[in-house]
Amino acid sequence: MIEILYNPEDVGKVIISKKGRKVKKRKYHLTSEEMIKFREKWLEEIKDLPKKLRESGGKSFFNPYRKGIYYYQIQALFLLKVNKYHRLDKILSIMCEYMSKKKIRSSDGITTAWNKFKGKRGRISAYKCKDYRGRVEENMLFFQRLTGLHPCGFKLKQVGAAIDFKRVSKKRYEGTYSFYRLSIYNSPDLAIPIRDFSKYKFLKHESKYVSSKFVGKTITDNQMVIRGVVQNAM
Repeated sequence: MIEILYNPEDVGKVIISKKGRKVKKRKYHLTSEEMIKFREKWLEEIKDLPKKLRESGGKSFFNPYRKGIYYYQIQALFLLKVNKYHRLDKILSIMCEYMSKKKIRSSDGITTAWNKFKGKRGRISAYKCKDYRGRVEENMLFFQRLTGLHPCGFKLKQVGAAIDFKRVSKKRYEGTYSFYRLSIYNSPDLAIPIRDFSKYKFLKHESKYVSSKFVGKTITDNQMVIRGVVQNAM
């Protein structure tokens, strides 16, 4: 059964989690006042960019996150080009270039946003610590969350955008290529994330990637699933 989309009106309500614990639903949306404030900051941030690039997000889009790694990942995808897939290496290159210009304070003094992010240590309690590449990839999937206790991508949906993910199998040897895209839509209602596995060969655990609970579109080499419903067999 498909999960219920995040509803701003539910913030503060106490619910029972999947683990059987009582938890209070946190805020993962922008208020109307925040929308105005964040948009003004965004316009100031991009004012020196070429006009064509500035206008590529349309009239509704702006970066809806506070300055931090989420913000910089979205910024990198915007600078590369919206509505187009990009390899992870290229995204990381733009992030490095952009974040290296941002000076911030740390426990060791003044550093750059990039150095602080790249040098961040994993949690001691973490089952498996990820390097900076792994954290960026994980965040990209967090952006696709529109349900549950941590719908990190709902702010993107508010501004008519979504993060899409495409995995492609390498032809001559084992491994895959991962691509990510910032898609812009004319309406928030149309903004749902896409997982494209049409050129990916599932070796095992296909159900790990194709879930009927995913509030988005999943494409494989033989079917398309939208909001948990199989649309057609290819």
